[in-house]
Amino acid sequence: MIDGEALRAKLGALARERRLGGPVGGVVPGVPESAGCGDNVRAGPVLSHSSNALGSPEPMLPHHVGAPRELMLAPEPDGVETYLPGGEWHDRRGRVWIHERLRSDVEKRKPHWGRLDPPAQEETDLRALAGAGLERALFLDLETGGLASSPVFLAGTMHWNGEDFVLRQYFARHYGEEATLIGALHEAAKGFEFLVTFNGKSYDVPFLKGRASTHGVPLSVPPFHVDLLHPSRRRWSGRLRDCRLQTLEFHVCRRRRSGDVPSDEVPGLYHDFVRRGDPYRLVPVFHHNLLDVITMGEILRALCAPERRRKRAEEVDQSAFDTSFGPLL
Repeated sequence: MIDGEALRAKLGALARERRLGGPVGGVVPGVPESAGCGDNVRAGPVLSHSSNALGSPEPMLPHHVGAPRELMLAPEPDGVETYLPGGEWHDRRGRVWIHERLRSDVEKRKPHWGRLDPPAQEETDLRALAGAGLERALFLDLETGGLASSPVFLAGTMHWNGEDFVLRQYFARHYGEEATLIGALHEAAKGFEFLVTFNGKSYDVPFLKGRASTHGVPLSVPPFHVDLLHPSRRRWSGRLRDCRLQTLEFHVCRRRRSGDVPSDEVPGLYHDFVRRGDPYRLVPVFHHNLLDVITMGEILRALCAPERRRKRAEEVDQSAFDTSFGPLL
């Protein structure tokens, strides 16, 4: 596992080699050499065209994600594509970069993945989701430019494919790719019945709809929205100092982060990337977004856990914390 400083040093060295015309050395350790390519995704040069991360010949991105239906080699990348393998999703508006990996690539698979216990009777939204199954749910977390008029530049999603969680990040490499990012989310959301967010009813979805309206881009989200913040407050507000996502991650999910970037620094890092083009300082933002989406899945599982098991987990000593949540990228 690479700590935050080693990760930044590695990425800085790779960026300097690129500027000097020397070897760039592929990808950051721990990132798979292949990621999914869909019908209108064109692969970057680090991609394998013969198999996806599951070893299957089928593309990992859904078949319904728009036209045209061709797979081409992209030109040599000079940005985050060097460090975050993936492919380009494109439509008539332009292109957007998609970085994809499986959750089992970044942490040890757990037996409970893909399963939810029956939630409490009063939690009707959670019961509906648990009854339908995780295959019907799309987890979503946004990273934005900080102000109401700022762009959405990164959207992280997660869904259960029956065997593993698929983590997908849609990235606008400059401000002009935001409309295509929203269009890609519109297509990706079509196959799901439930949207799972954390504070998404107040922030993520209204923000995304506002940006879609600004660009004149159609946007549909799954019809049932499960915002985990509200049941979390009902469950834990009297026992924790607050119900922020990272507070629940630490005290409820029993996980601690390393190598993360504070949320208030994220907009500045993106604007700096757009101005300067150096990708290595932006990679921790992908790490931050990926952690948020994974933590949503763990909060959902904790909310659905039976009361007896939940109380027992909350009494575990800190020495039992899962410390595997280090840098993922």
